[in-house]
Amino acid sequence: MELIEKLVRDEEISRKDIENELYEICDRTHSCCDESCPVYRLNGSECPGSDKPFDENRGCDTFKSGKAMYDFIKNSKPLI
Repeated sequence: MELIEKLVRDEEISRKDIENELYEICDRTHSCCDESCPVYRLNGSECPGSDKPFDENRGCDTFKSGKAMYDFIKNSKPLI
């Protein structure tokens, strides 16, 4: 929510701010991955690394890592 407040106030947004917000999205969604997660959505409605066992980061390469989520989104192709 801090990110929204900064946007409304026209304050500078850092990469760390975005990573923190991505972490919060993952934390809220937790292991019930769904379309509210931008990584899940950009990966064709599945977790990246879903071929891994659930015990390994809940089967997601970006699980609760704002940095990994940021990098995934940055490097993904735009949805058309």
